[in-house]
Amino acid sequence: MIAKPVLACLLLALSPAPVLAWGGTGHRYIGELAVKNFPKQIPAFLRTPTAVTQVGLLAQEPDISRNAGEPHDADLDPGHFLDVSDDGTILGGPRLASLPATRQDYDTALRAVGSNEYKAGFLPYNLMEGWQQLVKDLALLRRDMAAQKYAKKFGFTAAQRCDYANALQVRQLLTLRDLGVWAHFVGDASQPMHVSVHYNGWGEGPNPEGFITAPGLHAKFEAVFVDAHVGEADVAAKIRPAHSCTDPVQACVSAYLTQTHERVLPVYRFEKAGAFDAATPEAKAFTVQCLAEAVSMLRDMVADAWRVSGDAMLGYKTKASVADLEAGKIDPRSLN
Repeated sequence: MIAKPVLACLLLALSPAPVLAWGGTGHRYIGELAVKNFPKQIPAFLRTPTAVTQVGLLAQEPDISRNAGEPHDADLDPGHFLDVSDDGTILGGPRLASLPATRQDYDTALRAVGSNEYKAGFLPYNLMEGWQQLVKDLALLRRDMAAQKYAKKFGFTAAQRCDYANALQVRQLLTLRDLGVWAHFVGDASQPMHVSVHYNGWGEGPNPEGFITAPGLHAKFEAVFVDAHVGEADVAAKIRPAHSCTDPVQACVSAYLTQTHERVLPVYRFEKAGAFDAATPEAKAFTVQCLAEAVSMLRDMVADAWRVSGDAMLGYKTKASVADLEAGKIDPRSLN
């Protein structure tokens, strides 16, 4: 029998090397540090050392799963980016500050200006949808925890106790996976070139500051520079204080992406000055701040999801609030 530590190392060695986005290193930092900084009200299984490692690995998964074939790649790859023009519109269509409510509306608006969601990218909708899925996961988790707590009060049979115990275990697995994979896109949204038409060189069009036009800066900034010059402790030291966003998730996501878009020019100015090649303190501090903002945003959005999940309604024909389930006012078996 292989000892657990040896087996763990073998599995790690056999794992494919992650690429793209913030690079495996950056995405791992974001996932791990967010979990390490979750507030105490987040369920304990999401705050363990094991969860830290697993979310760090899962945050790399959307890049690792690339090159699976078609239609997989064509359908999913545009979820990593958003082509924001210099005027704050998405390729001359919807404005970043006021995104349409749904992906269908977004795609319709883009088609009206000769584009579509696959050309422009739909990163903000991955952020919104992933957050809503996490809220649902946490609401169902709270239901199953309440069922365990009040099983005796409501006269559960042994089989029913077992069913809810199994449901709780499965929900924990689903929650961890949904959170970890979604963490990748929260990370992508802090990389300035993932929120710009200038995603890998300035490209065509007006270029008054004479920025680099050839491709290569994208990977140089987010992977090569991070791997060589940024440590996890650097990012940890710059995580900002917790902040809850009480606006609708669409507004919270738009504000986050707008902040990231404002960092596009600094990236190109650092490149033009040779700051990434020289690894200047200013270039390192800027890169660390981008990563730290992703950590902070992920932590805050998870905390907000937990808060909102407490007000959720569950059930279809028969509904009940999570609050009533947790107070033992409603038998969870009555929901359908």
